[in-house]
Amino acid sequence: MITLSKLAKLANVSVSTASKAFSGSREVSEETRNWIFSVAKEHGVFKRFYNVKYPKLVIAVVVPEFQSRNYGPLLSELQSSLYKRGCSMTVMASGFLPNGSSKIYDYYSKYTDVDGIIIIGKRESRDDEIEIPSVVIGSAESCEKNSLSVHVNSENALKKAVKYAKANSVQTLGFISETKTKEKLQYFMNAMNEIYGEFDEKCIAITESRFEESGYDGMKQLIESGNIPRLIICGYDNIAIGAMRCLHDFGFSVPNDVALIGYDDNAESKYMVPSLSSINIMHKECALAAVDMIINKIFSKPQTNHIVIEAELRLRESSVLMS
Repeated sequence: MITLSKLAKLANVSVSTASKAFSGSREVSEETRNWIFSVAKEHGVFKRFYNVKYPKLVIAVVVPEFQSRNYGPLLSELQSSLYKRGCSMTVMASGFLPNGSSKIYDYYSKYTDVDGIIIIGKRESRDDEIEIPSVVIGSAESCEKNSLSVHVNSENALKKAVKYAKANSVQTLGFISETKTKEKLQYFMNAMNEIYGEFDEKCIAITESRFEESGYDGMKQLIESGNIPRLIICGYDNIAIGAMRCLHDFGFSVPNDVALIGYDDNAESKYMVPSLSSINIMHKECALAAVDMIINKIFSKPQTNHIVIEAELRLRESSVLMS
């Protein structure tokens, strides 16, 4: 990566002169400033160093899919945060394809003029040197050691949900989700082993379907098997909504018969009847951290390379338990 000192050497000027040129100092002649700018543009680093009413930065965001309602709020928060920093945003979906985010990264870095890339989810490992600034928003498992990352830790919040059940004398806990949420299932099993000493595989339903259909199918599977947990944690809110509908269709009451806790805390969750308890994964905080990180990287400013944001358990009517 070209630093200011390397750029100064390429332009055959001092670092101080290069710095003053980019800051708009009158101590640098127009001729010298234009020469330094031309060298910077030739090497694709002009926007990184130009910090006086700099041209609008373009940040690309790579998201796994558009269908999930979880990514929409995060994209909205990213757009808002970037706009406030004078940036524009372009978005592309990787579709969960193998090496999908890596291929999109290559496209943006080789064929477009974006200034930075924010990847939601996972960026595959790369052998070549990464020149364009990039930040990953995701779990610890999806963030490479050498990459800039915002890690959302939801495991502690899920553990609080299990502790809440234990404190209210709940004997059976379940988990409903689909095949793309294996990480959350592992969090659930870890929490159960730590707090209850075990977990019952018969109370876990993982479906091939997704969203509300997954919740309905998974809940129906548990009902028909006769393994109906007192409290169920769902892989995301849409799954909890489907499970709630299934319980209603089979004559069960939420939370009197079965309590539910979702994941992601979508905007509509608190307006449902009953209102849905959920694990809030802090979209606004993630967006602010990622935007600060990518802009600091573009302009070579000091920063923290890894930020951990703790998710929060939001208890509402769907998980009210009578001890």
